[in-house]
Amino acid sequence: FKREIYSKSLMNTQFWIQTLGVVLYFTSMWIAGITQGMMWRAHDEFGNLAYSFIDTVQVLHPYFTIRAVGGTLYLVGMFLFAFNMYKTMTSSRRVEESELQNASPMGA
Repeated sequence: FKREIYSKSLMNTQFWIQTLGVVLYFTSMWIAGITQGMMWRAHDEFGNLAYSFIDTVQVLHPYFTIRAVGGTLYLVGMFLFAFNMYKTMTSSRRVEESELQNASPMGA
């Protein structure tokens, strides 16, 4: 759009909110998967499963909650991104062609 980004601080906030959301989501999935696998492999002295399906779901409930929080943070970051892009397209300062030619790729 050849416009300056509307808000660099909003862009930075969006990045960190989404990064935190992905880390929470990934970590909870990883720990819950290991926990679930270990519970499903556990046997008692008679060779029966040590935990029922409901026992496994009850143990995993906190990880489901963390996963929901991580997903919500990622979604909030997407809304911040969409707002920042909308404001960039509609009300941001136009960048002149000479500024684009003299800028480094990271500064453009």
